[in-house]
Amino acid sequence: MHHKPGYRQLSLVRLFLAFGICALFICVYVSPLQEWREFRVVLMNTQFTGVLMRGGVFSLVVLAILATTALAGRWYCSVLCPFGTLQEVFWRVWRAGRMAAVKTRFISPWRLRYLVPVITGVGIVTLHPFILMDPISNFGRGVRSAYTFATEGAASMPLIMWAVLSMFAFVLVLAAARGRRFCDWCPVGVLLGALASVAPLGMRLKKYSCVSCGRCEGVCPMNCIDSKGKNLDGARCVLCLSCAGSCAVGALEYGSVLPSEKAERRAFFRNSGRVLSFLAGLTYLGGAAAHRAFPGLGLIKGRDASGPMSFIMPPGARDADWFLANCIGCQACVAACPVGIIRDDGLRPRLDYINGYCQYNCSACSDVCPAHALRPLGDMKQRTRIGLSALDREKCVVVTRGEACGACAEVCPPHALRMEPLQPESLKGAARGLTAPVLDPEYCIGCGGCFHVCPAEPRAFVVTGVTPQAATPGIRPSDSEEADDIPVWGDDFPF
Repeated sequence: MHHKPGYRQLSLVRLFLAFGICALFICVYVSPLQEWREFRVVLMNTQFTGVLMRGGVFSLVVLAILATTALAGRWYCSVLCPFGTLQEVFWRVWRAGRMAAVKTRFISPWRLRYLVPVITGVGIVTLHPFILMDPISNFGRGVRSAYTFATEGAASMPLIMWAVLSMFAFVLVLAAARGRRFCDWCPVGVLLGALASVAPLGMRLKKYSCVSCGRCEGVCPMNCIDSKGKNLDGARCVLCLSCAGSCAVGALEYGSVLPSEKAERRAFFRNSGRVLSFLAGLTYLGGAAAHRAFPGLGLIKGRDASGPMSFIMPPGARDADWFLANCIGCQACVAACPVGIIRDDGLRPRLDYINGYCQYNCSACSDVCPAHALRPLGDMKQRTRIGLSALDREKCVVVTRGEACGACAEVCPPHALRMEPLQPESLKGAARGLTAPVLDPEYCIGCGGCFHVCPAEPRAFVVTGVTPQAATPGIRPSDSEEADDIPVWGDDFPF
């Protein structure tokens, strides 16, 4: 018997499509070009986790992924998941380099993996450990950590980022040797695998045609084919079509499951592994549903409900409880920030004003957030307080050096800083006629412009985070006529 033509070509099409999408994800995570902004928004909204956290189990994207997987198998893992594809890239490159001398073999993963979606589902409504096992979060943190290491050096990386990078490297090295191993432990993969195990369409192995040659087993990136036992684990198959493309006798094909095979699949309730996978998937989805229906369950407590914070949250975070409970650590906002002030601490993003400040008219971070941990602000971005600046005039160069400055007042978008003449007792020998900044906290939005441009050492400004991120009155009334001329200098101050 000869195999049906076309599977090899379809396998290559699937491969190039998946590799292309993975390459786009890498580009939007490391490219500083703002032309990638639309790609970021579109790509991040294809990822199961972010859409699930944002819209719950009844969002259209989630329903579409669940329904099509239950009908046709794990196409999502095959094409749209960048972390799964990246593992496959390493596996295929390693095999090509070794001329496929060492072929992969069937692997039966531990049933302990079913605890991952259970812990994740429970954790969504308690401590939210999505960031530990979620595929897009691991991909984003790993790529950003590798990018930081390559561009800024090891000295710029905190210990937690080293841990993230080490785990990322371990997964990829394991993938090179053993295929897409993380996919067996992925909470999304276990959930979709449970649905794929009863799908009426999928890859099937015709036992009466199979000659147990082992070709399919050697080219399967999931190690889910047992050629000797003539068995294919449909729950783990990601529809790469490599097996059908390599089979010389046509024993493998994609299509409807034969009646006898359907009868076997209807017996999955008698198979403890499949029962566990379904229960795990339901717990996972149930946790997400509870989180959306009762968001208070997912809040991390144990600190003041409002006031200063030790870190500055990106715009749109609403408050610390909301941000910590909803952020999946995907690092999309870190990649989207045009001035590079959103930094990755290895888990969740924070603002750092050393190399820039939050641009007045920019909402790139909240636009790209897939989980709505950062809510889109629109025009309210310009009136949202993300931090609060404090001025120590005793450190200002006007006072300490007797030099004219005013950089902070010039760059302040809401004009919360104004220049007033120094009182004689504050001159300290400086020439008369100098003016020094005065801060009106009511209008401060905490953008960090004053801190960034301050020439004093140590700086005369300190910016602290706030929770909640409340609205401000806008531009200071005495300067309302200048509202259409807000200075946005980026990283280079004009004088």
